[in-house]
Amino acid sequence: MAINQFVKLWKHRYIKYLHILKAYLLGYVAAIKFFSLKRFKLRDRTLIAIIRTEHFGDIVAAEPISRLVKAQYPNSYIVWFVKDRFKELVVSNPQIDAVYSEFCVTERSVIINSKVFDKVFELQFRNNNECAKCQVFRENPIAVERNIHVGNYFEYGNLLEVFAQCGGLLQRGEQFPVNGEPQLLIQPSHFEKIAALNLPLDFIVIHCQSNYAPKDWPAEKWEKYVTWLLNTYDYPILEIGLGSNLKINSDRFHNLTGKLSLMETAALISKSKLFIGLDSGPSHMANAAGIPSIILMGALNNFLTYNPYSGKFLKEDFAVLVRQNGLACRELPVDFVIQKTRKFMDYHLLIS
Repeated sequence: MAINQFVKLWKHRYIKYLHILKAYLLGYVAAIKFFSLKRFKLRDRTLIAIIRTEHFGDIVAAEPISRLVKAQYPNSYIVWFVKDRFKELVVSNPQIDAVYSEFCVTERSVIINSKVFDKVFELQFRNNNECAKCQVFRENPIAVERNIHVGNYFEYGNLLEVFAQCGGLLQRGEQFPVNGEPQLLIQPSHFEKIAALNLPLDFIVIHCQSNYAPKDWPAEKWEKYVTWLLNTYDYPILEIGLGSNLKINSDRFHNLTGKLSLMETAALISKSKLFIGLDSGPSHMANAAGIPSIILMGALNNFLTYNPYSGKFLKEDFAVLVRQNGLACRELPVDFVIQKTRKFMDYHLLIS
C-alpha cells in the first residue's frame, strides 16, 4: 500500500471513529437528561418521542401527526427529533414540548435503546435512515414488520399516511383520524423579513430545483416557461431555493435563492398569489399555507403516478399536479405545462 493511500485510509478511520465516539457521548448525556426530566419534572406524564429528522418537506407533511399523538396521549410530554438545520420547522408547534436536535442516527439509537421514552413513534420507512459517517442504518421495526420501504412506500398512501403507518398510528387503508391539513406557525419575525424586501402586493413564487434530480425539470424548459408567464400575466415572479440555474432577462423576475431561511421562505409563499414548483419541500409549504399551486410531477422510480400530499392539495381546483402518461418530470413538454397552467390560472383569476 502506498504511503498516501495509507494516510488516506487512517484519516478516514480517525474521522469515522471520532464521529462515532461523539455520537455515543451525546447519546448517553441526552439519555441521562431525559431520565432526569422524567423523574423530577414530568411526574405521571407520558414521555413520547416523535422521530422525523429530515427532509424538510417530509417534516411539514408529518406535522398533523403531532396533533394525532397529542389527541391520543393528552397527558404527555412530546419531544420531536430533527436535524438541527430543520429545527425551525417544528420549534413553534404548540403540540411539541421540546425539540431535540439530532447529531446522527447512532446518537439517536443510544437514546432510544436506553428505554427512557415511554412511547416512540419512528416515522421513517425501511432503508431511509442512515448516518453516512457511521455507515449505520437505523431500522424502524414497525416499518420492517409492515414491509414499508423506499421501493413501495407510496403504495401505502400519501406521505402523511405512510409516516403514520410507519409509526404504528394508522393501519393500511385507514383514514387519518384528525385534521390532516399540515400547518406551519409562521412567526412575526419571518413576516418582518419579507416586509423588508419591499415586494409588490401580488406575485408568483417559483421553485425550480429539488434535492433529488429525478424530480427536476430542465433549466431550459423553466426558462421558456417563465418567459411565457412574464409575457402572459402581469405578476412579478420570485424564485426561491438554495440556488438558481435560470437566465431570465426581466425586471419582473427576482432571484431570491439562498437569501431566506426555511420559515422566511414559508412566509414568502404564504403571501404569494400562486406557487409553481416541483414535488419538493416548498410545495409542502404552499400546501400548509393554503396557496393555489401548480406542481410539476412525473413518474418517480417505481411510482408511475403518486400523490404525496394531504390537506388542500387533494382538491383538484386548489392544486394541479402536472403530469403526463407516466413520463418523468424532466420529460414534460413545455407546451403541455403551459396548457395546464393557462387553464388553472384562468380559473383562479375568475374567482379571485
